[in-house]
Formats: sequence, C-alpha cells, structure tokens
Amino acid sequence: MKRTISVIIPAYKVEQYLPRCVDSVLNQTYRELEVILVDDGSPDSSPKICDEYAAKDNRIKVIHKENGGLSSARNAGLEICSGDYIFFIDSDDYLTDENVLSDFAATAERNQSDFVYSLMNKADDKKCTKMNVNKRFLEEDLFFLSNPYLFSACNKLYASTLFHNIQFVTGRVNEDVDIIPLVFSKAKKISRLNRPTYNYYCNANSITRSDFSEKRFDMFKSVKNAYENFKGTQKQCEVLYENLFGFQLFSVYIEILKIKNGKERKRFLNRFILLLKENKFTLFFNYAASCFFYNERPVKCVKKLLALGHLYIAFLLWR
Repeated sequence: MKRTISVIIPAYKVEQYLPRCVDSVLNQTYRELEVILVDDGSPDSSPKICDEYAAKDNRIKVIHKENGGLSSARNAGLEICSGDYIFFIDSDDYLTDENVLSDFAATAERNQSDFVYSLMNKADDKKCTKMNVNKRFLEEDLFFLSNPYLFSACNKLYASTLFHNIQFVTGRVNEDVDIIPLVFSKAKKISRLNRPTYNYYCNANSITRSDFSEKRFDMFKSVKNAYENFKGTQKQCEVLYENLFGFQLFSVYIEILKIKNGKERKRFLNRFILLLKENKFTLFFNYAASCFFYNERPVKCVKKLLALGHLYIAFLLWR
C-alpha cells in the first residue's frame, strides 16, 4: 500500500502561474496525493481557481484564509494535512516532469529515509537552467547546503513526523532559513535524487527580488536561529555556516550595494554592519570569502571579493 504525500501549495496573487503549478502536481504518476491549496486572502482570481480545481479532483482540499504571508499559509496547510509525507511547492514554481513524486517516494522507501531532496532548475519565461552546486559538498548529508536555493523548504520530501511541534515563523521573510536546519537535524536518514525535479521560477515581483527594504534584514534573525539551534557534525556545521554567512547574509549585502540612492545605501550599510556586530557574526567574513572560490567565474569572484573587502574596512572603521 503506497503512502500518501501531502502537497502544500500557498496561493497569493498568482492567477497567472497557479494552473501551471497545480497541473504539474496533478499530472504526477504517483496518484496517492493530498493536494492542499491555501488561498492566503488573495485579491485576484486565485481563490476561484483553487475552488475550480477542487471541484474536478477529490484529492484537492482548499483553505481560504485572511492574508498572513507565506509562513502562515504553509502552517495552515500543515494543520490539516494527513499524509505520510509532506512536500511544499510555491505556486509560481512547477515540477519538471510527471515522475518527480514517484521518484521521491521510491527513494524514501528504498532507503528508509525521512528526508529526501534533489536539484533545482532556475526558470524564467524563456528557458530552464540547471543550478550549480558546490562540488566540495557532494556528500549525501551536505549536498542540500551547497547552494542557497536548496535551502528552500520546497523540493524536498519530508516524513510528516519531522514537522511535529515545528511551524514556520510568521511575519517575516527568509523563514526557510529558520526551519530547514531544525528539520534537517531531526532527520534520521537523508537521501537525494541526483537530478533536477523542480523549476524555480524567477518572478520579478517576488519580495526577494523587489526594491530593498527593512524586511530583508529578517535574514539576520533567521541566520541567528539556525546558527544557535542547528545540531549536526562538525563538518555539517561548517557547511551550514558557510551557507548562512557566505551566501545568505552576503546576498543581503549585495542587494544593499545595488541601491541607487546614496543616502539610502549608506543607511542600510550602517544597519548591516551594526547587525553583524550585535550578533557577533565574526565568522561572516571567513565564510563569505571562502564561498567565492567554486562555481564562480573569475571576474565575478574578484568583484565579490572586492565588495567584501570594502565591507570589512567599513566594519573595522565603523563607530
């Protein structure tokens, strides 16, 4: 008897993309699905689309709720899901082919794994490109830390027991950085699929790609929680910290450098340095520097190192 996979799909202002996402799930050869569509108070036609799908397929459940953000929507799905496994997919993304969930489930069953992950593609309206990974971390228990996008809650199959007493933090962005290290630490056996199974759509309206705001500093809270709560081997911790500091925090700094208004750029830079000092993230510079020496073109690597050097000088001189 096959185990049921609960697929949780939050929906907010995604009428253009939602059908593509839902169809990629319903077309899976793995049929034992519980598909939970969470309408997070969307003002467009997304709620109607959810209801139309539910009327056509009895595997679909719909939740209509007030807008509370991505974490709130995922938590609402977790509250009612009843599957043996949980799989998250964001509504502007979609699965690469019809065998994705079958392959995830087969890997979990074959290896008795409670945590299975795989590669991603980066997609736009023209093409899909396989994401690079850090080739130093191809070991099974370090692989998903080797690219910042793989830190996402999506594109992973979890035993539902891993989410007992765990919820996504509401009210801020970068919530995956809080949760995934905790779930990873709880997993008894981890496996991976060595192929892309998930098309991550680069939506220009996403909060992480929109104009810089104070919300981007939520990353510091998430990094601090992950840094303090992660339980793993010394090697796992080293890789986690490189990802957290080298990728996650440095990405915030790069976004600050892109701000065109000089006064705003300086204000956010001072805020960034203050948070580094307040949180005693002295490892930031070591790991941020080391993460540039793989899967990066030499010119881009030099630019990033120069940017990091500028930040380090400002860090030392800041009062």
